[in-house]
Amino acid sequence: MITAVCFDLDGTLIDSTEAIVESFYHTFDTFNEPRPPRDAIVNSIGYVLEEQFALLSTHDPVECTKVYRAYYETICCPKTTLMPGTRECLQALHDAGLEIAFATSKRRKYSEMILEHLGVLDFFSVRLGPDDVSKPKPDPEVVLKACEMLHVTPQQLLFVGDMHFDVLAAREAGVRCLCVTTGYATREELEALEPERVFDGLDQLTAYVVDNVLGAMPAK
Repeated sequence: MITAVCFDLDGTLIDSTEAIVESFYHTFDTFNEPRPPRDAIVNSIGYVLEEQFALLSTHDPVECTKVYRAYYETICCPKTTLMPGTRECLQALHDAGLEIAFATSKRRKYSEMILEHLGVLDFFSVRLGPDDVSKPKPDPEVVLKACEMLHVTPQQLLFVGDMHFDVLAAREAGVRCLCVTTGYATREELEALEPERVFDGLDQLTAYVVDNVLGAMPAK
């Protein structure tokens, strides 16, 4: 029986694309380096920051990351929004008695700032970022740590994401995985990875979880 759900954040529950792109532009401008195409930045979302800068910049990724984070912290809240249906999804799953977590490649500090600003942080009893594990997604460590902190087995956890990192991490952890197409991968890319289901929005995903995954599970 599923008793908990763990979400990715960017592209799944929140849209922080503009804040991310602007922070990358600021970093490249700071080092007087030509800005990469917007698509190159967007397509790298999901990797941890140091990996993104290693892909996109000729400068030291650690120094780039410091500049990025200092700027990102000033704009991440006002320039991030909830994906359509996020609040309703979290409320429905909470009302169904599920424990809720997030596991993201965004630092937990910034994730908590953003979710608090957007008024949904209290839904999450477990909160994990790349600073909480030794290996980020697609390694299964963060999913297994979520299980441990939620006091559930992998068979009791449902993972929700929008990218191949999420599907691969869930699969290696032995966890059921649902995906949404609202983020950084296409339906075709996601379906090729064979998660349990792929949805075009959180409203569809919520209905599937409540009606088909939980069934007649009573609310707390």
